[in-house]
This record gives sequence, structure tokens and C-alpha cells, in this order.
Amino acid sequence: MVGDYLMRYGIGGDAAFHILAFHYASFYADKVSKIPTVIIRKWEFDHNRIEHDSMLLRLLDTIVADDPMGVKLPEWYQFFIGRRFREGSGKFFTPKPIARAMAQMLPIVDQAVIMDPSCGGGTFLVEVSNIWRSYECSLLANDVEPSLVDLATIAMILGAPRHHLKYFSTDNIFDDSKTISSWNDKVDYILANPPFSLRVDLEQHDSKLYSKGYRNSDAIFIDTALKLLKPKGRLVCLLPHSLIANSDFADFRKIVEEFWHILAIICLPEGVFQLSAGTTTRADIVVLEKKQQIGFEKNTDIVFASVPSVGIRLNNNDKIDVSNDLEKLMSDSAVRSALQI
Repeated sequence: MVGDYLMRYGIGGDAAFHILAFHYASFYADKVSKIPTVIIRKWEFDHNRIEHDSMLLRLLDTIVADDPMGVKLPEWYQFFIGRRFREGSGKFFTPKPIARAMAQMLPIVDQAVIMDPSCGGGTFLVEVSNIWRSYECSLLANDVEPSLVDLATIAMILGAPRHHLKYFSTDNIFDDSKTISSWNDKVDYILANPPFSLRVDLEQHDSKLYSKGYRNSDAIFIDTALKLLKPKGRLVCLLPHSLIANSDFADFRKIVEEFWHILAIICLPEGVFQLSAGTTTRADIVVLEKKQQIGFEKNTDIVFASVPSVGIRLNNNDKIDVSNDLEKLMSDSAVRSALQI
């Protein structure tokens, strides 16, 4: 309804989201005082276009008042803007039940530095903050798309406790940017849903995966995570199922195991991105631990699992109430023991 109303003024896309974001920021001004002024002014510029419409303002009040933690902001972003990422970008928004389960795969330690280098709307970091509420931590959100970082900013400020330190940047993780590289060897955990299987050709990139011809976003993301994490740091991410299962990527997996301990591989059902991103691309959750030194091996239990359901509808024919086998898996004592959580 609000989308149709805004279209009466010819407002859609970024401008429509700016209006809604500014309404959140105004309604919860005491919470969002730390949003940079330049972002607020950008949102306010578009909001001024509808200031005279009292009925629309009341409608926005109703939407915002029912969502004090900003939980629905990513959904609104997808509604107004998200379709631009559906074709050729390799970006898919992560459904909340999957993000919540992945956040649970991180052992809780005080003062942890937790990063999402391709943060989208900040869903992973908001889920982490809900788990870490009584602990101190630093949350690092980065995305190459500025509008997504704007979304992550307001979503995290509304949804995460104030004592959690928050950092935001808009760097390309496929470049050796100063902002990203300044965190090298300082990050405890990385949670991410990186762009899937995009061709990436770099003039300079020194890695075994790249030299073997794996010149795609998946390989370079893993290289970047290896640089960012401390020894024994943990990466929990989504990767294309083909990397895990297809014989064509046997060398890829062998190289990964030189630098990482595999802690878990959890196969998700086909279609988890169907309704949110319009793609049947299949993904798996992969949990890796950075080795203290190359070639170092240790005895550890590895979680291998396949879950038929993750608590979301996979297509329009599914019933509304869907079981969550991923949640059940995360409550299994043997799984929690293997992941040290």
C-alpha cells in the first residue's frame, strides 16, 4: 500500500527507501543520533517531498511504530530497491532463519571483533548482536554498495545494543583497499554471504587459488577472509553448492584445506533464495577455521549435514508454516560440541 501511495508522487526505488528510513530515524531519534549527518540529510531531502501529505505520514507512523528494532527494514529495502541486485550481481539477501543459525556458529567470547565484508542490510551482524547482548564486541559492516551500507547503518543502530562498537565502510573486497586491509589479522570472526561465482580479474593478486585459475568472487573472498582473520579465527559463510560437491572443484577444495580447518559443511535445500531473490542458486553453509600455520593439522570432529527445511517457504506453493531443520540441527548437543559453542 505504501509503495502505491508513494508512486502517486512518482517516488520509487532509492527515494522511497530514503523516505521510510528518514521516518524511522525521526521516530526513534534518541536511538539513531549516531547516524552520520550526510546520510540523514540525503534521506531528509526525499522525505521533504511528502511532508504535506498528512495521510501518508500517518501511514508511515503506523509502519514505523510497529517496528522499534528495525527488523523489517531489510524487507522494505528489498521491496523498493532489492530487484536491482537480482540479475548478474551474485548478491542474494540471506533469509533471517539462516542468518540466525549462522550467527549461532560463533563461540561467544568477550571483546570479539566480528566482520561482514559484504554486509548487505546488516542482517548477520544484527543477529550476532542479539546473541552478544551482555558482552562487549565490535561489529564491522562493509559493502561496496553505499545504499546497502546506509541500510545496515540504521538497521544495526536500531537493532544492536549501544555498547557494541559499530564500524561502517564502502570498500570493494576484491581490491586491496586500505580500510579493509587495516583489519588484517585483527578479526576474530567473519560472517558473510559473499557475491556468488562472479568472474574477477585482478592485475595483482597473490594467492594459490588465484594462480590455479580460480578467478572468481568465491575464491577471492576466501583469500580476503584469510588475511583478515587472526590465527584460529573462524569464517562462517554461504558458498555455492557446486564448490562443495562438484568434481570440477576438487583442486579448489584441496587448496582450501591447506590453509583452513573444515569445521562444518551444511547443505541447504534448493530454493532458499527463490522468493527473496528470484533465483534457484543452491548454497551451503561452510564453517572454516584459519590454521595457525600452513600444513598444521589437528584432530577435530567435522559436522556434515543436509537440512531439507530452514523455516522459510521455498516457493509459492509451500504452506505458510514451514519446519526449521536447521534450527533443530543447531540444538543438537553433538553439533554444538563439535563447533565449540
